[in-house]
Amino acid sequence: MSNSLELTARISVFVFVVTTMLSMGFSLTLPQILEPFKSTRLVILALTANFVLVPSLAYLLIKVIPMAPSPAIGLLLLGTCSGAPMLPKLVEFARGNLALGVGLMTLLMTATIVYVPVVFPMLLPGVHVHPGSIAKPFFITMLPPLAMGLGLRAYRQELAVRLQPFFRRASNAALLVVITVVLAGKWSSVARMGNLTLVMTGTLLLVVSFGFGVALGGPGAESRKVLALGTSVRNMSAAFLVAVENFHQSDVLTALAVLALLALLLQIPAALALGRCVTRQNPNRMGD
Repeated sequence: MSNSLELTARISVFVFVVTTMLSMGFSLTLPQILEPFKSTRLVILALTANFVLVPSLAYLLIKVIPMAPSPAIGLLLLGTCSGAPMLPKLVEFARGNLALGVGLMTLLMTATIVYVPVVFPMLLPGVHVHPGSIAKPFFITMLPPLAMGLGLRAYRQELAVRLQPFFRRASNAALLVVITVVLAGKWSSVARMGNLTLVMTGTLLLVVSFGFGVALGGPGAESRKVLALGTSVRNMSAAFLVAVENFHQSDVLTALAVLALLALLLQIPAALALGRCVTRQNPNRMGD
């Protein structure tokens, strides 16, 4: 990727994350975000799906299906890193419970900060992961705008309501820029690395992860939808950080670029399709 494209990608990702978090904060209150997690059962099932079932599936896939070391490491990183900043946007596309989506993202990202440095070296001996490198984006890029949004909503609700649509549209626009820049900058690398085995195993991991979320989401349709999205969307930011720190001279970054593009192509249409189902079932939500 050229320097200009890389700079554009970094800026657009930053804008996407910040505007998404502000938009979520303007829409919600802190009690709304915390409310779903009064259910100990839901917390345990979410952690089980994301930090037991999905990593176990990724490890099984790289042991059963022959593939080169770099794609195997990329797939394992995809399986172990959870709590993506993309989750609230997918929940918004799916017209799901935003409070649960933000709360789940916070829970899973916090757990990833502790989980990956401990578990990933066990799965791949010789790798050392620093918790700070994973925690930094969470505490610097994500939590401050979310807290600002929640604070404005709490003390100046009318202003927050007026600002929220603007930041929601800005978030959507930034996401389009991210996708376009990734495609433009990584296309040659993706085409070179995008072999059938990596695409098939990545698709299998993401689709089955979605199924884990549905199966463990409980009786409520909303919790099943959000947990399905939260389990299938993996934390590519954390995965790239680990890869840059430990595998910068290999093709692991390229494999992650393939998997990141594959995830976007699968998850955004899936979330939009879920949102259309909600609209058909309840036409009054069309203008939400």
